[in-house]
Amino acid sequence: MRHLSDSLYQTLLEINNILVREVTPEGLFRSLAKALQSILHCDRCSLTIYEHETDSLSWFARSEGIRVTRMDSEEQAPIRGPLARRAITTREPVIIPRLKEYAEDEGIQLMLDAGLRSSMVFPLLNRNKPIGALSISFARNLDEWSEELRVSLEKMSGQVALAVANMLIHAKLNKRNEDLHKQVGTLLSGEDSPQHADSRFFFQCSTMNSLMGQIRLLAKSDASVLICGETGTGKEFVARFIHRYSPRKTFNFVKVNCPALSPTLFESELFGHAKGAFTGAASGRVGRFELADKGSIFLDEIGDLDIILQAKLLHVLQDAKLERVGENRSISINARCISATNADLHHLMRDGRFRRDLFYRLGVTTVQVPPLRDREGELAPMLGHLMHIHAGDMTCAPATFHPEALHMLQEYHWPGNVRELSNLVARLLILHPGGEIGPDKVRPLLEQSSSQNSPEHAQAIGYYHSSYCAPAQDHTTVGTSTTAHQGHSLNSAEKKHIERILTIVNGRISGKLGAASLLCVPRSTLQYKLKKHGINPKHFQR
Repeated sequence: MRHLSDSLYQTLLEINNILVREVTPEGLFRSLAKALQSILHCDRCSLTIYEHETDSLSWFARSEGIRVTRMDSEEQAPIRGPLARRAITTREPVIIPRLKEYAEDEGIQLMLDAGLRSSMVFPLLNRNKPIGALSISFARNLDEWSEELRVSLEKMSGQVALAVANMLIHAKLNKRNEDLHKQVGTLLSGEDSPQHADSRFFFQCSTMNSLMGQIRLLAKSDASVLICGETGTGKEFVARFIHRYSPRKTFNFVKVNCPALSPTLFESELFGHAKGAFTGAASGRVGRFELADKGSIFLDEIGDLDIILQAKLLHVLQDAKLERVGENRSISINARCISATNADLHHLMRDGRFRRDLFYRLGVTTVQVPPLRDREGELAPMLGHLMHIHAGDMTCAPATFHPEALHMLQEYHWPGNVRELSNLVARLLILHPGGEIGPDKVRPLLEQSSSQNSPEHAQAIGYYHSSYCAPAQDHTTVGTSTTAHQGHSLNSAEKKHIERILTIVNGRISGKLGAASLLCVPRSTLQYKLKKHGINPKHFQR
């Protein structure tokens, strides 16, 4: 090796070019190993990375040259790089001209068994911190050794350490970026989904047209919005509509399902956390409020949020600042808060289960989405719209409804509102694609829905069974007079029953002794029935 000095300078220049040119671990190591083999005629090169957190060694890239059993296996071997471990621990080069003098070491014996006779290892130090080691081994003994070569290779290892450190940082940033994209993908799932397209949000009646006109004006402001309404009325559609038509539309819409938030992870989910903030926090996390910065955050089912967590949420909404778990610096946020609930927040406030200050913070403006039963004349056209949507999703022919089946659907209470109607249309289309759907096909699904609803809604379709319990007929032969008679009997019986209850309660509608309570229906449902039958409760007061 005494003749190497003339070419060492050129070799160092070539290695420097490799370190600048190569951008992948495999490419960097392969080019480096090729350059070392050409000048040193070595028989094996390897580059190991030291993991500080686990105190373990791993390959930066697959080794080049003679393979060593177990060291080159796919599994993480505890004896991988015994000389590399020594160089990393001492932070000094390890040069062994004759490996057989250290044959008692199991790792070195494996190298001898593979045919290697000598080795030199240089630690890779970045800012005086070991990050790995470069190992060069030979199938011959190093009888002669040049101090100039050792110094030159030690300088070269410093260049290699810098390139490897930069590549590891780049890989870590890429991994962090992928994790963030996954988080964003999870939190923003559905924003661009066709399930939330405007075309699926159908409305036609004057009540909804008036409401949506107000919402379009509301969307242009930056005020917080509280959306109220029964389950299934389309509160999330309204929230996304507000964001989509607001000045914030180019930024994120982040949905938070409040009942699903674990109290122990509430702050971490909403405000984020620093790495190591708690057990299991292997990396930092961006909270949902921070992710919604300059955009909108949608707090769904806010009425189900625990009273203790409400105080933490209020603090962030008031100050427009948050602190990640494990950090003591404040982060300013600018997110429009849109919340929704199907609960009676006034009732919850009276019971002490919802904070009044949070209610006024959330409800700068309030939107009341009407139930399906209050959207007069809209059920029939909505059925056609939903049938078209589901038929397109299922790539099948849409079905039509027999007048008697349509009448049955129009008389149903729909406690699940538009969501329940949409699910029923989907089930009918799955079971009966194309053709005409008669009452015999609708009745079982309505009865099933009724049994699955809470007791106060059970009466809503109980009379369908008694009215349509006759053996099924061919719906093409059912006369108009028969249908009209059944509808008349149904309406008449319902009206008489309501009037009888109103007489008993002296015209009182709500309260524990009110007609709604005795009829086991919500107050809003009874009001709908009173309007439908033209009944004035005042006529029954004594």
